[in-house]
Amino acid sequence: MCSKNATDSSSSIATRLTVLYTISMLAILASVIGFLLHTMVADLEFEDNDFLIERISSIRSVISRYPHNLGYLKEHLMPRDPSQRVRYLVRLQDASGRTVLESPTMTSLPPLLFPPPVLSDQPVGTAKKHKTGDGRYYLLNAAWAAAGGDPQFRLLQVALDVTEEEALMANYRLKMGIALVAGLCLAGGLAFIISRRELRPLRAMAAQIAQITASDLHQRVGSRRWPNEFAPLTGALDSMLGQLEQSFERLSSFSANLAHELRTPLNNLRVESEVALSRPRSADDYRQTIESSVEEYERLSRMIGDILFLARPEQGVELHNLNARTELDRLADYYRTLADDRDISLTVDGTGTIAADPRLFQRAVGNLLANALQYTPRGGAVTVSIQPGTAGEATIVVKDNGTGIPDDELPLVFDRFYRSAQARQLHRDGSGLGLAIVRSIMELHGGSVTLSSVQGQGTAVTLHFPPN
Repeated sequence: MCSKNATDSSSSIATRLTVLYTISMLAILASVIGFLLHTMVADLEFEDNDFLIERISSIRSVISRYPHNLGYLKEHLMPRDPSQRVRYLVRLQDASGRTVLESPTMTSLPPLLFPPPVLSDQPVGTAKKHKTGDGRYYLLNAAWAAAGGDPQFRLLQVALDVTEEEALMANYRLKMGIALVAGLCLAGGLAFIISRRELRPLRAMAAQIAQITASDLHQRVGSRRWPNEFAPLTGALDSMLGQLEQSFERLSSFSANLAHELRTPLNNLRVESEVALSRPRSADDYRQTIESSVEEYERLSRMIGDILFLARPEQGVELHNLNARTELDRLADYYRTLADDRDISLTVDGTGTIAADPRLFQRAVGNLLANALQYTPRGGAVTVSIQPGTAGEATIVVKDNGTGIPDDELPLVFDRFYRSAQARQLHRDGSGLGLAIVRSIMELHGGSVTLSSVQGQGTAVTLHFPPN
């Protein structure tokens, strides 16, 4: 029981839909949030880098105009109040690496931390980010400032304090993470509710199907209005129910016919035995009773053999390339004695090769010949012809000029135990299984059988064998 429940739970459509929807929402939300954060960081870094480039350009301009006036440079580059904190820091060095001027807090950023400087005629590159020991973040950049024709007159190093921006972005990331988790929880809950709601028709369909029993197979699932996605399922279920209904009807008919066909010989045996035992009889009388019983036993044996044959749908078929004319001549020779006794001509026409099981081929054609001889009057004719096709297939046609079959009975002739009133009158010993066996044999070969008949003119049965 535990394993069954576990299987049902793992295969729940609602659970799988919820998980898939949540994963999809995770991918969407993570992509959107990641894009927004990346765009925000890129914009801030672009603005900060642009600010540094602007400051470098401005300081270069001041140095080029007042290269040796350090007081003027200090006044314009440094804050007047040393305790005042500014966002950007500046350091000036000469060509030998000696520091000429620097902001008070610039000592926490050694010169070696800055990227290589670019010449005055070169564009300033992207700044480098650095985190100090006290947890502050700076963007660092460097460039040479020209003066008096010297392109490397002063080395200019500029640092921009971006600690507040980093804190702002960290706060945004935290809030975005919380929003992502909350969005996933909300999406998962809504997905579960929606999937459970949308799967109600499936549960309703399962409940309706569970109520269908063998006694009411006429019901159809598609009679109700279902979502369009259920159309293939309802169509398949209704088709299956229709086939089951037909199968049950055929099974009921088969059972009734089987009981009837078995009851007749058994009643005959019982009546003959009771009559024989009702009073003393001579040895000849007992012999006649036993001989009659043997005939009924043979009829029962044939019927049971036919039923067992039809009950084994997966019989093995050993295909061989057979000379159809040789096989049909052999069968004709076997049935010619019966044909001569009834003054019926039996002929075989044509040549050809077929792929068939010899034993089953003889049984199928033998059943057709037996039927043709049974229902052909004296002086009639039965012909067996071989008609090869253009694609390698072959057909065997057994034709007679006997009593024929009424049009309304033609769809029923291949049903098991079906025998028309006319057939029962002309041939009482039949069981109605001969043509059913023929159809089963042809299906085993991957072929088919067709029948055409005109009442009073005769019947033609055609066996269609697939190509070799």
